[in-house]
Amino acid sequence: MDNQFFIYTDLFVNFTIAEKEIISSVLTHKKVKAKSELVSYDKRTDELFFLIKGCVRKYYVKDGEQLTIYIMTENNFIAAFDSFMTGSKSTETIECLEPCEVLIINKKDLENLYQKIPLMNEFIRKILEQTLIQFQQSLTSFIKDKPEERYEKLLRDNPAILQRVPQHMLATYLGITATSLSRIRKRILEK
Repeated sequence: MDNQFFIYTDLFVNFTIAEKEIISSVLTHKKVKAKSELVSYDKRTDELFFLIKGCVRKYYVKDGEQLTIYIMTENNFIAAFDSFMTGSKSTETIECLEPCEVLIINKKDLENLYQKIPLMNEFIRKILEQTLIQFQQSLTSFIKDKPEERYEKLLRDNPAILQRVPQHMLATYLGITATSLSRIRKRILEK
């Protein structure tokens, strides 16, 4: 499990073997059932998750409707960053859509790693930069692209998600209704 994690970290920084051992000592491995929440709305969280296996989504609830804002698959970090960073209650929920395996690091251990392994600061900064860029691209797409264009981007960039996420969740992720998504899919198939 840790090997998969360190293959990922090596894309950003090169921890020494000794540093990897220190990091491994604070990582907790957990198997989580489908439909379980990693982070619950209105609860505090001090955990950062690395997704080894599975698919998760972040969502908000507005007027009783779940609005999916983020879908994540293997080899990525996910967290309720507002709650993780500030200690406030989470305004979002992170739910496992499939059985998942995650590595967890809690904030206190991460703070200790910053002191013991200065390179950890750079690694986390790069992860947060990547997350910020993904959110900015998503927001820009919502502003500039039509729903059909957003769907085509998803189809092009991450087609596996279409098989792993229920259509009604994909629809809210794209900012449309399930009926509109069905029409878009039909039009694309007819092309």
